[in-house]
Amino acid sequence: MTREPSNPFVSVVTVSLNAADTVGATMASVAMQLAEFKIEHICVDGGSADATRDIIDQWAARSPCVRRLYEPDCGIFDAMNKGLRLAHGEYVLFLNSDDFLVRSDALATAMHGLSPGRTDNPDLVLGNVAMGFPGRYGVWRRRKVPHLLQRLRGSGMYPPHQGMFAQRRLLESIGGFDARLRYSADLYQYYELERRFPLTIRRVNEEIALMRPRGRANSSPLEICRGTLEIFQRLRASQGPLRAAVMVAVKSLQSVAELRIGRLAREDWFSHSPVAE
Repeated sequence: MTREPSNPFVSVVTVSLNAADTVGATMASVAMQLAEFKIEHICVDGGSADATRDIIDQWAARSPCVRRLYEPDCGIFDAMNKGLRLAHGEYVLFLNSDDFLVRSDALATAMHGLSPGRTDNPDLVLGNVAMGFPGRYGVWRRRKVPHLLQRLRGSGMYPPHQGMFAQRRLLESIGGFDARLRYSADLYQYYELERRFPLTIRRVNEEIALMRPRGRANSSPLEICRGTLEIFQRLRASQGPLRAAVMVAVKSLQSVAELRIGRLAREDWFSHSPVAE
């Protein structure tokens, strides 16, 4: 465990396992953030056998905002729960080791006009996320926050998790992530927040992060189908089979509508994945 910044406004949680080829970009993109509020970066590694921890350690030596927890876990969502338990920020963003913030002002843009401790701060701040491999030509996803998300509560629409800043107190009140789920605990977490609280939402019509489609839930069509079945089964228990089917159908249509063909790059984003020097 390492030192912690006092009174951070935003806690960024990164979990990793053998991510030496990408975690440097994640670390750099957080370290490069220009913001007037305090940030902490919590890194949880479950037992990497490559250079992942060395890269994290290099960045921790540069920045007092980096905190580390190195110990075995029971999967990605168990590791994310550990990161949540360590967080001190009013808001928590989960940015995993395949992801990076796209600009140095990404966090400042998301939190613009907000200040720590205000009673009127929204429960969720939601930004857009690009999903694909930067610089490549091919199929990618522009994961936008649906305009009708707050009006059509419980419909199955959802925000991209890598662009979701959630009040820590709300995440803690529902126990974080259901670590029994292998694919969809992040999605189910949002549905639970939506079901249990009259959420106040601020929508930020800007890309906040880029995620590479390397996680288990997006690694292949078969894994996508398994994740869809898992979320249906979980929702069926709490929502009933009919509503669960509708929610999963809406979720799937939203995912299809996000598909784009072309080169994933923008001039105002980091021109390439930042790496440690």
